[in-house]
Amino acid sequence: MLGEWMAAEFAPDKIRNVVLLGHSHDGKTSIAEAMLFASGAIPRMGSTDLATATTDFEPEEHKRKISINLGVAFVEHNGYKINILDAPGFFDFAGQVLSALRVAEGALVVVGPGGQLPVGAEVAWEYCNRTNKPRIVVVNKLDKENSDFYGVVAAMREHLVPRPFPLHLPIGSEHDFRGIVDLLHLKAFVTTPDGKRGEAPIPDDMKKLVEENRGQLIEAAAESDDALLEKYLDAGTLSEEEIQRGLREGILAGKVAPVVCCSATKLLGVRTLMSTICELLPPAEGESDKPVKAFVFSTGGDQFGRVSYFKVAAGSVKADMHLANLSQGGEERLAQIFFPRGKEHVATAEVHAGDIGGVTKLAHTLTGDTLGVKDGGTLPALALPGPAYSVAITPKARGDEEKISSGLARLSEEDPTLHVERLEETHQLVIAGLGDVHLDVTLEKLKRKYGVEATTQTPRVAYRETVSGHSRAEGRHVKQSGGHGQYGICVIEVSPTKRGEGFVWEDKIFGGSIPQNFRLSVQKGIVDNMSKGVVAGYPMVDVRVTLVDGKFHQVDSNDMAFQIAGSMAIRRASLDAGPVLLEPIVEADIRVPEKNLGAIMSDINGRRGKILGTEPDDGYEKVRATVPEHEMLRFALDLRSITQGRGSFQKKFSHYDEMPAHLAKAIIEEFQKQHEAAS
Repeated sequence: MLGEWMAAEFAPDKIRNVVLLGHSHDGKTSIAEAMLFASGAIPRMGSTDLATATTDFEPEEHKRKISINLGVAFVEHNGYKINILDAPGFFDFAGQVLSALRVAEGALVVVGPGGQLPVGAEVAWEYCNRTNKPRIVVVNKLDKENSDFYGVVAAMREHLVPRPFPLHLPIGSEHDFRGIVDLLHLKAFVTTPDGKRGEAPIPDDMKKLVEENRGQLIEAAAESDDALLEKYLDAGTLSEEEIQRGLREGILAGKVAPVVCCSATKLLGVRTLMSTICELLPPAEGESDKPVKAFVFSTGGDQFGRVSYFKVAAGSVKADMHLANLSQGGEERLAQIFFPRGKEHVATAEVHAGDIGGVTKLAHTLTGDTLGVKDGGTLPALALPGPAYSVAITPKARGDEEKISSGLARLSEEDPTLHVERLEETHQLVIAGLGDVHLDVTLEKLKRKYGVEATTQTPRVAYRETVSGHSRAEGRHVKQSGGHGQYGICVIEVSPTKRGEGFVWEDKIFGGSIPQNFRLSVQKGIVDNMSKGVVAGYPMVDVRVTLVDGKFHQVDSNDMAFQIAGSMAIRRASLDAGPVLLEPIVEADIRVPEKNLGAIMSDINGRRGKILGTEPDDGYEKVRATVPEHEMLRFALDLRSITQGRGSFQKKFSHYDEMPAHLAKAIIEEFQKQHEAAS
């Protein structure tokens, strides 16, 4: 429902757009929920386990207890507005992560308390490095059993650049975790057994630890600024204001990454985290005095229909404003605009530069589009990963073909990482995405939103047929039983061409054994039969067909007779010319951690692939290889298993190549078996 928000306007320097990143189940959504509750934005604190969290409101999220869509909400804290972008931690929804990174100026990398570096945090770190995003690390769930704040920090310092260092230290651990020491302000905050939070003296047994870690903090602040470094070397310390300024400069430059601690569910450290966001992360980017321009970074759906989430890059977006879609053309009326808080729409008359808002029922606008005044020019497009895993789907109920197509079209408009294609060659409707869970969720949404249930199967590969040798054959279609009959005889020779040359037709008839118009009929019959295949039902390619002889009848010959004769001739000639199957080969660019290079190369070789080269890439290795398409159908799942989710790949069609005979035999036998059953 629409709420009301009467707060004052926020200039860009008082807005913080922050994305929550990290491994699934490490508590990103719980932190968002805790910030909302601690700031008074919601009356009670929800839970992912109880399906009451503000930013996880889709039924599929409730069922799986993970974030699937990008959650958007906001809080007010100490005169600042913090826009929270709660990104999914599961790798299949990386598109949502990249959409959030596109509009956030800073990131919170949320890490669990187990003393090790989770894979999702490592991947999030790489995203931040790739997009130059300043970040703060949040070690969450420190009230849990076996939590180890210092072990987590040590693991991160060993593997990550920029190296993280503590900004806060926990007071107590596990069930005794009761507060934090803020090293910047040298203050301790604790929660008493009756739930009250307040400032307290730094515990005596922590003073040495606090002194050591504050020294590291001051050094990190000093190293980010030459003037501060000079003062630090002369005086041996810095003022609190200088430390904060140096830290902020270091964070913005990507040189330092402070670590804070909290327990979201216990509300420990949450208010201090919000203060840290306001003090150290960068302000929103937006130009107030320029013509209006907004970027649509995410599209979803709720009880109001399609919802478009946008960030204002310049000017102000006002309710009932008409804006041009600068990416696709057309004009949109933004009737009611709002500030999103999960599924709640908090109505507003205006969204200013740097801020994030939402609007419903746009007619043409999709994720990645720019809205603005005409001729204003578009903002940079989203860079999203291409499809990695695909399935063919069919509706369970007969007659639902149109419903399934229209439902998938709508879902792909909401999710630009979902690709839908009807492959005429294999007669299949194929959906492709970032993984099996991504596609499973798509089918769940298809059923819930559009009432269509579907079954899935492995997509068929678009093979080709060709010949490996030379042959000669006659096609004879003669029927003469009184009246006008059918008479067409042709003789052709068949041979292979160079790979990729396609179909080559040669007419070497001299004289009038077949009139010119019937020679074209022969060619038409041959081409038609080649499109249907000879041995396995796939189109024939790279074949030279030469018409060398034939006969016709003055009365009984006609176009159809010679088409049939040509069809019969090509089938016989092809069967005698050593038919073979060609399989599509893709070129794959694979990026994996260095330690997984050997395993991936072995895996590619096992898929009948050819390694074209490798090159180092900042702790990773890029592998370029050509692999049969059939062997890549499950590669996304296997790559995730081998690299624990760290690997990624892209692929594109390269060429066709001859398939090994023993593999082709199985496909041919299966086709002939089905063909016989159908006849």
